[in-house]
Amino acid sequence: MKSDEDVGRGAAGKRRRRDLQASAVELLKSLNLIVGLDQLLEILCARLKEIFGAGTVTISLFDPITRRYAGMMARGSDAPNAALFGFFEFNPLVKWLNVNQSLLNVRTDRGVFDYLSPEEKLVLESHRVALVVPLIALNRLTGILFLSDREDGTAYSRAEIENLLMVAGQASLAVENAVMTQFQEERLKKLFHADKLATVGELAAGAAHEIRNPLTSIRSTVQFLKKDLPAEKHGYVDGVIEEVDRIDGIIKGLLSLSKSSELQLSRVDLREALQQTLLLLDPEMKRNGVAVKQEITIVDPTVEADQAQVKQVFLNVLLNSIQAMPQGGAITVHMADRPDGKREESLDSVRVTLSDTGPGIPEEAMRRVFDPFYTTKENGTGLGLSITYGIVQGHGGEIDIVSKTDPSSHGTSVTIRMPRKAKKLTIGH
Repeated sequence: MKSDEDVGRGAAGKRRRRDLQASAVELLKSLNLIVGLDQLLEILCARLKEIFGAGTVTISLFDPITRRYAGMMARGSDAPNAALFGFFEFNPLVKWLNVNQSLLNVRTDRGVFDYLSPEEKLVLESHRVALVVPLIALNRLTGILFLSDREDGTAYSRAEIENLLMVAGQASLAVENAVMTQFQEERLKKLFHADKLATVGELAAGAAHEIRNPLTSIRSTVQFLKKDLPAEKHGYVDGVIEEVDRIDGIIKGLLSLSKSSELQLSRVDLREALQQTLLLLDPEMKRNGVAVKQEITIVDPTVEADQAQVKQVFLNVLLNSIQAMPQGGAITVHMADRPDGKREESLDSVRVTLSDTGPGIPEEAMRRVFDPFYTTKENGTGLGLSITYGIVQGHGGEIDIVSKTDPSSHGTSVTIRMPRKAKKLTIGH
C-alpha cells in the first residue's frame, strides 16, 4: 500500500489540510446540535467515511450493565455486522486503549497488533481495519471507532489522523451526552407509565365492587331462565354467560393492577418455568403453526421471585407472539447471564429474550404497548402487557420491547431482565 504523506507538502497539501480541518469543524458543529443517539451515530459514521475516505466506519459503545463495548453501527459499501465489533473490558485491545488513550494504527503499530488476542486480530484483519480510535470522555473509554482502509488504497496521512483525533475527542462528549439523554428519557417514560397504572388501579378498585355485583346477578338470572327456554335458544344464553365471564376477567385483570400483593418469594429456575409455560402453550402453537427455537446458554438460571407471577409473565408475552402469527412463524427463546451468553463476568440478573417473526408493532403503537386497555387485537383486553410490566417492575426488574415492521426484516423482541435477588416485596403501583 503506497503512502500519501507527500500530500502534506506544497500548496496542494496546505489546501488539503485546510479542507480537512474545515470539514472536521463542520462535523463537530453538527454533532453538537443532535440529541438523539441513533441519529448522532448515523451522521458520525457517514461523515467520517466521507471526510477521510474510509471504506467502512464502525462504532462500538460501552454498555455499563454488561460491562462490554457493543457494536452499535457500521456504515460503508461493504459494512460488516456491527455486532461483530463487541469487546469486553478484559480484552487486550480495550486494555491497551484504556491505558494509552491513543489511536492504534494497525498498519504501522505491528507490535501492538501482535499483543492482541487471536479473536481480535481476526475481526480487525477480516474487515480490513486500519485505524482504531478511542472515544474518551471524562478520562473514560466510552466507545471505539474502527476505520477500514481508504477506498483509494492510499494510507491515512498525518493530517488526516490529527483531524480524526480532534473529531474523536469532541465526538466522545456528544455521544456521552446523547447516551445520558436517552437513558433519562427511558427512565421518565417508565415512571410516567407506572403513574398511569397507579391511576387506573385506583379507579378499578373503586369500581370493581359496583360492577361485579350486578354481573353476578345477571349471570345467575340468565342461567335460571335457560331451563325454561327451548333447546335451540340455549346458544344465545351461553353467549351471554360467556360475555359476562369475559367482563369479569377484565375486572380481575384491572384489580391485579391495583392491588399491592405480597410476593411469594422462592428460588425459581427460570429455565424450568419457561419450559413449563411452553409445554402449556404447545397445543396453541401447533394450531397456529408456530415453531420454537431455544438458545439457552445460562449456567445458573435461578432467581429469587414469585414463581406463579414469573410464569404469568412468560405466558402473556408468548401468547402475544403466537397470536401475532396466525399464519405460522417462529419464536426464539434466548436466556443468558449476558446478552451474548458469555460468562466472563458475573452479573446480578438474568436476561430472557423472546423474539418472534410476526409483522411487528407499528411505531405509533410502540409508545402505548404497556398502557392499560390499549390493544390492536379485535378481542383483546389490552391488559396483558400492563400486568406483565407490573409483575416485572414489582420484582425490581426491567422489560423492554424492540420491534421492526419492514417487509424484509420484521418481528418483535421482548427482553425481560430479572434480578437474582428481588428488590421489592410487593406487586403494585
